[in-house]
Amino acid sequence: MKKLMLGLALIAAFTVISCKNENKKVENSEEVAVAEYQCPMKCEGEKTYSDKDTKCPVCGMGLKEVEHTNGHENHDQ
Repeated sequence: MKKLMLGLALIAAFTVISCKNENKKVENSEEVAVAEYQCPMKCEGEKTYSDKDTKCPVCGMGLKEVEHTNGHENHDQ
């Protein structure tokens, strides 16, 4: 009888321990968009930078944020 009680206690303990791990926060799988910056004169074509405070190495102008579209505007539903 003691072995049965010990076995049930161990099963209960493992169940409680394993259930605690399921309470972890689930992260969203979508990627976070990173802002990209580009010379408004497009001196370097489509080259982008990640730092807003960088200036264009060709003309010295401040960079502007690139506006991205979701790329689905031309699709038929």
